[in-house]
Amino acid sequence: MNGKPTKVLVVGAHSEEGLRRFRALPGCSLVITENFRDIPREDLQEAEIFVGLPNPDMVRQMPRLRFIQLYSAGANNYSWLPKEITLANAYGAYGESISEHMLTTTLMAMKRMPEYLRMQDRQEWTLLDNIDRFAGSKVLSVGMGAIGTAYLRKAYALGAECWGVRRTLHDRPDFVRDLVTPEGMDALLPEMDVVALSLPGTDDAAGMFDERRLRLMKKSAILLNVGRGNCVVTEDLLRVLKDGWFKAVCLDVMEPEPLPKGHPLWTAPRVWITPHISGGYRAGVNYDQVTDAVIRNLTLVLQGQPPVHVVDRELGY
Repeated sequence: MNGKPTKVLVVGAHSEEGLRRFRALPGCSLVITENFRDIPREDLQEAEIFVGLPNPDMVRQMPRLRFIQLYSAGANNYSWLPKEITLANAYGAYGESISEHMLTTTLMAMKRMPEYLRMQDRQEWTLLDNIDRFAGSKVLSVGMGAIGTAYLRKAYALGAECWGVRRTLHDRPDFVRDLVTPEGMDALLPEMDVVALSLPGTDDAAGMFDERRLRLMKKSAILLNVGRGNCVVTEDLLRVLKDGWFKAVCLDVMEPEPLPKGHPLWTAPRVWITPHISGGYRAGVNYDQVTDAVIRNLTLVLQGQPPVHVVDRELGY
């Protein structure tokens, strides 16, 4: 080291309070901008730490870069990153916000609220049947990271029986009846009232819910997806919906994304779509939690300590 303060580049939109917190970091020379293209060349040449969502062209312009901190929890698109650069994500910052979205959509589907809201637009007074109770329902979370775990905790608090699927079996929470690997999931699917997907965008997860697996589920089941759209095969989903499967399919992520106008998912029966809004900076509390995670890691790295939530480039999380 040459005694100069560590050059840190922060790219993205931030609140005034967020900017204040970044500027309070000790031992660094800070550059904050909403657009990477606005960073002077000399700052790029000196940058050792980058906060944001990088691409290969950005990284090529920062020859001294040694640490990247993502705003996102998802980190599966960075296999191209040189191994000498440490990558960390914002794991844990999204669990509460996204799980609240999941709980909202589950309850709306069980109570058929989207249909009632459409009836209101038509000024129609009709009582719908097949209204479900959350208490006593069987809920499966496919993915037991911060998001899936937070969702099951909330589901259990409302009286649901909970199961989880994770790649390796460890640390079963008290509110989960059983954990299984993906290989053991098929035996559970026919019994579940709700199947909630919060999977990362890894090769193993891609296409996991194809026609065979979708048809294993009850026709009256509710399917949620807040992880990555490609874990559900869209064409297969449309096919089983046409055959009468699912009480509701609540999609915050889908394949393709953004969903183009005219795509059959928009008008598929019993499909409720939100445009990838359950996470990100759209919720104020989520912004605060992401900023907490980023500031915590920057502080560790600037103090010469290892960061937390370092991404395994092979696993993608």
